[in-house]
Amino acid sequence: MCKYNITIEDEVMNRVRPTITAGMSEDAWVQIQVQAFFAQMAAKYSEYKEARPRISQRLRGIGRAPEDFDYKKELEGRYQL
Repeated sequence: MCKYNITIEDEVMNRVRPTITAGMSEDAWVQIQVQAFFAQMAAKYSEYKEARPRISQRLRGIGRAPEDFDYKKELEGRYQL
């Protein structure tokens, strides 16, 4: 588990204090909020990473030949002496 020391401005904390569940410490509340935020970010990153095509897939689309293009015919005369 990673541990971090964070600083939250008093003005911001004063605005969110009313949302903290009665009987819960501010430390516990902040911990829950940060964990939820990080879990959401990790899920979005996983979706992005899975949905994003690999570089080889992206490069294939750069120079597409027409469907009826005949590579063999195109290369036939190139390397003859």
